[in-house]
Amino acid sequence: MTARLRLFGIQMSYLWKVLWHPLDGLYDIVYKGKGGIVSACVIYLLFFIAIILKTALTNFIFNPYGLHATSLSTIFITFVLPVLVLVVANCLVSSITQGQGTYRSVFISTAYMLAPYIIFAVPVSILSNIFSGAEEAVYLFTIWFVKIWTGFFLFLGIMEVHAYSIPEAIVNTLWILFAGVMVILFSLAFFGITYQSVNFLYEFIREAIGYV
Repeated sequence: MTARLRLFGIQMSYLWKVLWHPLDGLYDIVYKGKGGIVSACVIYLLFFIAIILKTALTNFIFNPYGLHATSLSTIFITFVLPVLVLVVANCLVSSITQGQGTYRSVFISTAYMLAPYIIFAVPVSILSNIFSGAEEAVYLFTIWFVKIWTGFFLFLGIMEVHAYSIPEAIVNTLWILFAGVMVILFSLAFFGITYQSVNFLYEFIREAIGYV
């Protein structure tokens, strides 16, 4: 039990290493087993918590609705679910384009590439409370810098895990984004059709019982 906790602690510490040495950290995570499924799941949970705290702690001048007007399910569907969809899309595209990464390595590496947002989004939101409306540009620049930093890390993750060159990584990133959109649209269509079918069957049975 102690050995497992120590291993988990080491794996979680790589979140900080990835932040400052992303390529070296990715290599260790993917090829040296420095990351695990459990630690990746915890990091995804931390990402979810970071978004919640950001929503709750941001100055009302920049986010007048706050957490009171935003449900946790909305936050999950809007921010966390798209990341998980991109993991699925990454696996689908890489299997076609002969990427070297496994499903496991994609899942784990994507989690660690969220490090900039997890570590900095909440402090930036707390600092926003000392800004006035006239300093909105400073806050927006800072939070968008964190988002772009995270997006760049996700791009590095795609490139490193699948051993793509930069041009290959750019092309495959575009394909992954396209596949992610298609997965979302297909899922919406599937659930819509399923809901309509179930509703029709329910109404049909109810009418049949009433008729009898």
